[in-house]
Amino acid sequence: MLNIKRFFILMLLGFPLFAQSTGTLRGFITDSTNGGSVISANIVITGTGQGAASDLQGYYFIPGIKTGKQTVRISNIGYITREVEVRIVKNTITQLNIALKPSSLTLDEVQITGTKRPELSDPSISIEQIPLQQIKSVPAGIEADMLRALKVSPGVTSTGDITARYYVRGGGSDQNAVVINGAVLYNPFHALGLFSVIDPEMIKMVEFFKGGFTSEYGGRLSSILNVVTRDGNKNRFVGTAAASSMSGKMSVEGPIPNGSFLLTGRKSYRPEAVQKFLNNRAAPFEFYDISFKFNYSNPEFYENGWFTLHGFFSDDKIENKNVTKEDYFFKNSAIGLNWYQVWASPLYSNMSFSYTTFEGEVQPNLTSSKPRKNLIADFTSNWDFTYIFDSRDEIWAGFHNKIMSTELRLTNLFGSKTDIQQRGLDMVAYLKYKLLRHETFKMDAGVRLNVVSASEKSPFLLEPRLNVTWTPLPILAFRLGIGRFSQNLVTLSNEEELISIFEPWVIVPDYLKPAQSTHLIGGIDYYLTESLKLSIEGYYKDIDNLVDINELKYTNLDPDFVQADGRSYGFDFSFDYSLQTIFFKGSYSLSYSYKKKDGIEFHPRYDTRHSVNLQAGWIFLEGFQLNVVWRFSSGLPFTGIAGYYDKWNIPDPWGQWYAIGAYDPSFLYGARNAQRLPSYHRLDVSLSKTFKLFFMKIDLDVSLLNVYDRRNIFYFVRDTGERVDMLPFLPSASIRIEI
Repeated sequence: MLNIKRFFILMLLGFPLFAQSTGTLRGFITDSTNGGSVISANIVITGTGQGAASDLQGYYFIPGIKTGKQTVRISNIGYITREVEVRIVKNTITQLNIALKPSSLTLDEVQITGTKRPELSDPSISIEQIPLQQIKSVPAGIEADMLRALKVSPGVTSTGDITARYYVRGGGSDQNAVVINGAVLYNPFHALGLFSVIDPEMIKMVEFFKGGFTSEYGGRLSSILNVVTRDGNKNRFVGTAAASSMSGKMSVEGPIPNGSFLLTGRKSYRPEAVQKFLNNRAAPFEFYDISFKFNYSNPEFYENGWFTLHGFFSDDKIENKNVTKEDYFFKNSAIGLNWYQVWASPLYSNMSFSYTTFEGEVQPNLTSSKPRKNLIADFTSNWDFTYIFDSRDEIWAGFHNKIMSTELRLTNLFGSKTDIQQRGLDMVAYLKYKLLRHETFKMDAGVRLNVVSASEKSPFLLEPRLNVTWTPLPILAFRLGIGRFSQNLVTLSNEEELISIFEPWVIVPDYLKPAQSTHLIGGIDYYLTESLKLSIEGYYKDIDNLVDINELKYTNLDPDFVQADGRSYGFDFSFDYSLQTIFFKGSYSLSYSYKKKDGIEFHPRYDTRHSVNLQAGWIFLEGFQLNVVWRFSSGLPFTGIAGYYDKWNIPDPWGQWYAIGAYDPSFLYGARNAQRLPSYHRLDVSLSKTFKLFFMKIDLDVSLLNVYDRRNIFYFVRDTGERVDMLPFLPSASIRIEI
């Protein structure tokens, strides 16, 4: 293993090391109550401009520190600040692990939900860190949900209350990756897409990349949602039970020898609770999800090494018990092993292996629908290495391998059958350099090389990435990001479907090129005061070679898929004002998105011209928290009816039929998505209370959705003209008990 380490050091450096005249400080920041890592803690050498922030594992690294006695200040929102004296030795790496004690507000879990103020000089762009408390601060309706909480993020749109499916800056829903502990989830939705399969009880932190993501990320054109789950309590055993109007769930966590574990489970028991989401129509679904995580760290086995075994399983069934309606079945599974290692030199690595599957099926029964089935198997291995120089610059390198197989069986409206079985291999190498030595100028420059691609038409596809930040003032930052991205695995969706339940995944076939996009993003961050941050980002996204279903396929000789192009542009403005017991957030987005297919350009169904999100929270009295969210968006596009005609219908050309009366009334459609629905807006309110009763900690939550009962139109039934609205006024309540 030492030979492997030396090999990667030489590979990453490529030039001799110079003698050091300073020392280095590194270590891990943990929570004193549960032993878990503390993310985004500020570690500062007092009296100098040197410092660092802890990463997702709680690890920090500060090189180039003057030798001698130094005072280290460690702080983070929700924790009591600590100052520790440490002696820095020349040419030596000093290890300093610190446990932070939560403040009293955090112990009662009513801390305001903002994250720490990030360094303006950080070279990243279009990234948002979402802690668990921020997810819980959005009024839930049924229960707190990660994907529904994204809807208040600037640049994120949705097609209605009924779905948690989201669209980022004009991109399709399949252009967003949901990654949990390094494993990709291909169907992250429960119950007709109403909410996420990821139980908030298991979430530690969510990183949301809305574009311009750096070279270690790939495989999607629009966004990456990176979910990191909790490690489990390393100090004591803890159990929780919670119930909402639709589901119940339990979790247990605690210490194991040299580690910890976390188990969670959730099961539906009352599907009628969501009938108001479905226009008071029955939804006989049932679902469950189970997750686990085991952590192991033993310095006698491997010093500064952490091993994690994690798994996730979910199952959804929609059985109508009526042969005149379709039945749906969906399954997810993911299991993985991660190894995080800090080496004796300023090198650390993260290696992960995961196996993910997805199965989706539609059984038409006696309906006019056609049977459909989709299977995916994905084995992924990632090898990532980071080396930190005395100058604070970093160099990253890695290898990502993915072995995939997909199967798709479907029948289109003309009766033509499609049975596609595909296998593919993705081998990707990336290299990037983070220039961090200058106080006012930071840069992240990298490249991602697809050495072998699952799509046969994209060997050696090069994806350059560049992010730059300039901070002329301590309170002002200018940002620029540009990059090229590709995607070999796509979903097939029907543009005309209002509720897209079944969206199968396929590898881009060998007669088509892989989908590619170019991002150009520019932004400004400005702290008007210590508590008020203003941000604006403009973007342009160009998309080539989108894979789409061939709607004009009549025979088996016609291709199953054709390609389309797209583009989107706009800007997002946001403000964030946070104090200890109150916060205000708001955003306005202007967006234009287009799709071009068969020579015709049109707006996709999710194109939203204007959107406004306002959110406020207030902690008052003893353990109460009030949250308010108001959302507005301009109307979504739809294809209108230009006229009607009688279609000649011959049910059986060889049987007995009559020309007179053999006509069915049919629609003549206008230009595709050329009309707009009325605007959408609603107000949601929630009130939560945390208190202790004997040996239990109890959380009560009451939510009121669509408080003023706004009738937001969903669609009109073309045959009858019936108006179908979205969610009406909906009260709900939930309870959580921790032992």
